[in-house]
Amino acid sequence: EGDPIQTALRETQEELLGHHSKSDDAGYDFDNGIAILGQAQAVPSVTGNMVTPIIGALTDDLPSHDAIHVMFPGNEGEVDEVFAMSIDELLSVETSQELKRLGTMGPVY
Repeated sequence: EGDPIQTALRETQEELLGHHSKSDDAGYDFDNGIAILGQAQAVPSVTGNMVTPIIGALTDDLPSHDAIHVMFPGNEGEVDEVFAMSIDELLSVETSQELKRLGTMGPVY
């Protein structure tokens, strides 16, 4: 779908905002509030399509855990739950498991 970074930013907004069509509705500036940290090699999705993972971080401080669900209600057709974790929390739960579609072991969070 063109530039992988622009695609990732658009998909992030669609998945976090759900039925909202504009970031103004959620009170978060998606145009300036995401720092792109890097890009990984393309991998096959569960449907077999190649996707390019883009690693980014929200640059603004987030409100309380409860307020996150108001800011980012989530697209019910694409995500089960929107949640936030610190990098320290994320790294503390990292494990690995076989990624059958890739034929290798990989990190799981």
